[in-house]
Amino acid sequence: MKKIYHLADTHIGYSAYRKIDEATGLNQREVDTYEAFKQFVDYALKEKPDVILHAGDLFDSVRPTNRAISFVLSQIIRLSEAGIPFVVISGNHETPRLKETGNVLSLFEHIPHVHLVYENKYELVEIDDLKVHAVPHCDDIESEKKKIRSCDNNGFNIALLHASVLCAGLPTPRFMMHDFNEQVVNIDDLTNFDYIALGHFHRCTKVREDAYYAGSTERFSFNEVYGKRGFLEVRLRQDGGKEVISHELRTREMVDLEPIICSSLDEHEIKNAIKHRILECNPKEKVVRLKVQDIPTHIYHSLDFDDMKRLTRSAVHFEIKYEFRKNNESFSAEHPAFRSLHTEFDHFIRKYTIGAQINKTKLKELGLKYMQEWEKDSEEE
Repeated sequence: MKKIYHLADTHIGYSAYRKIDEATGLNQREVDTYEAFKQFVDYALKEKPDVILHAGDLFDSVRPTNRAISFVLSQIIRLSEAGIPFVVISGNHETPRLKETGNVLSLFEHIPHVHLVYENKYELVEIDDLKVHAVPHCDDIESEKKKIRSCDNNGFNIALLHASVLCAGLPTPRFMMHDFNEQVVNIDDLTNFDYIALGHFHRCTKVREDAYYAGSTERFSFNEVYGKRGFLEVRLRQDGGKEVISHELRTREMVDLEPIICSSLDEHEIKNAIKHRILECNPKEKVVRLKVQDIPTHIYHSLDFDDMKRLTRSAVHFEIKYEFRKNNESFSAEHPAFRSLHTEFDHFIRKYTIGAQINKTKLKELGLKYMQEWEKDSEEE
């Protein structure tokens, strides 16, 4: 039997909101990504899998900070010293648009038992009787995927990809993250494989009997509130049988509270409902969102925002999104919502009306590229 650990989308270096971890002085959400990955490594060192497959987006950006790189290096070295093979492909978040930029994964090539696939093409990684057919994020992922051929031998064959997938019964992509530069690939022609390990979609999902998304190791938006975060243990037998076991990691609690509908409430009831929702969820150390819908504008302006800030200050982040009506048109306001520069820019591009001659996708890619360059320059300074 072959025991394989399949994980993906760790997004090391991700940061959001203004909460600082008191122990390290770092952004709390950045620390959360470190802790989730370290939990995984601790478990792997204890249970000793035959191989670990990381299906892309190990890092959150093309140019992660020195501390993010240092942290990943320390954890990979722990796996290497234990003799556990670690195979990782590049995802869309860490793959640079310009080849001359270089891929951060190249920094780990010298480490024993670490196999890195990031050069915009299909590669075959062989570890004893296991063959990993690896396709990283590519310019033409469909063409590279077509190079995969399962090998007729007594060993095991696994396909490893980072993309939104199509397959029989799914005429349109269902595993999109609506992310910059994401790719779509059809897996109908990937047959006779013992397992297909997928990355990119953040929710642990069985696509078909032999293909799974491991999901992410942390939650990165309120779209990811539901479902546990962790990794998959895949047990493959020589007779072709397999067992896929989901393991949950301890992660920061993220809560999307039941909305408050104000249409039938008076001013006193609305204010009490907001306060009750905040206290009821016990926001300490959580990431929380509350929607307040159909609130009259005059009541919105009379709210005690200082009191709400006091009630929610123990949370890592508490976002209250107000939706109100004025002159028969819907408006919305968010308070408080302190987001990262990347998130704010993405929100701006999606919401802002731009002339038809402007390519929003290209504008977003350029903006993210310039922000990443600014972050690199700031870090060096």
